[in-house]
Formats: sequence, C-alpha cells, structure tokens
Amino acid sequence: MNTSGYTITKKQRTDTKQILVTTAIILILSAIFIPIFLLSPFQAQFYRPEGTWVFEAPKDAYVTFSIALASMGIFILAGVWLHSAEKFGRIAKFITGACFFFSLAAVILSFDYYHYIDKNGVHFNTLFSLKEKHYDWPEIKQARQTVINKMGVMSDGELIFTFKDGSTYAYPLNTNIRNARIATYYELEEHGVELIRETE
Repeated sequence: MNTSGYTITKKQRTDTKQILVTTAIILILSAIFIPIFLLSPFQAQFYRPEGTWVFEAPKDAYVTFSIALASMGIFILAGVWLHSAEKFGRIAKFITGACFFFSLAAVILSFDYYHYIDKNGVHFNTLFSLKEKHYDWPEIKQARQTVINKMGVMSDGELIFTFKDGSTYAYPLNTNIRNARIATYYELEEHGVELIRETE
C-alpha cells in the first residue's frame, strides 16, 4: 500500500496549521503597537492635504484597528480549531469566517478614519463613511469648547462644531488641536461664529 501521498498531504496540512497559528499569535501580540506605527504614516502619505493646521486619526481609529487586528488572530485560531476538531458543522465555520472578514474590514476602514482643520474649514471622515465631509467656515453655525471639571481640576474637553445643516462634530482638545487653536479661533471670529465655553 502506497501511503506517500497521504503522508505528504498530512504534512502539508500540519504546515498550514502551524503557519496560521503563528500568524494569529503575531496578530494578537502586535495589535497594541502596530496601529501606532502604521496608521499615522499611512494617513499622512495618502490622505493628508498640504497646508493643514492639524491632521490626525481620532483615538477611536487606533482602538478599532487594535481590536480588529486582535480579533483577526482570534478568529484564525478559532478556524484552525474548528477544522481540527471536526465536530462542528459548516454554520460554525461560516460564522467564524464571516467574523474574520468583518474584522479585516474594520482594519481597512480604520485607515480611512481621520479629521483635520485648515484654512478652508473643518474636514472629517468617520469610521463607516467612505466619503470625506467638508464644511467651510461660513457653514459653521456654532462652536463650543468644553472644559472638564473633575474634583476641582480643570482640563480641556472637546471643540464641538455645529453646522448649519444640523450635524455636529467634536475634536478632542489634545496637543495637536491646541496647536491649531489660534488659527481656528481667528477664522471663527472672522466669520461671525461665537465660541461658547462650557464646563462639564
């Protein structure tokens, strides 16, 4: 009886499983730092226009990237286990595969999640939006700067724009946004938009 073909096939399956398991572990372990080193440079290269006062990915973009990357690794491990166990039907495998591709889609969408401010106005692309939204300075109806009061300690909150179409968008007042604050407030004043300061 010739078992060489069976032996080769079995070895190939074992090698494939080892590759998948190794890949999954790498994805899970690297989910924390890969978004930090990959997301910003990619967006700066492909999305950032010239002359922006501030351009950044929101914190949620990094969180989404990290969770989705780790989830991809988990679903790869689940797929390998389901295939090895041979106790579960096609539905379980289909669900695992669908979850993997959903996680992959979330990783891709996180690259397209950013916001920026420039001389023309405010611009942003949210996680599940495939089209960037632009609002010129004359389209801004109101601007609010929130201040957080936590046990007597004051800290910056958000810069919230309300547009004339009724929609809103909030920029966290981090270091990047604060660096663009003077130019932003100047444009608001030039276009007759009152800046309201609120304490939360």
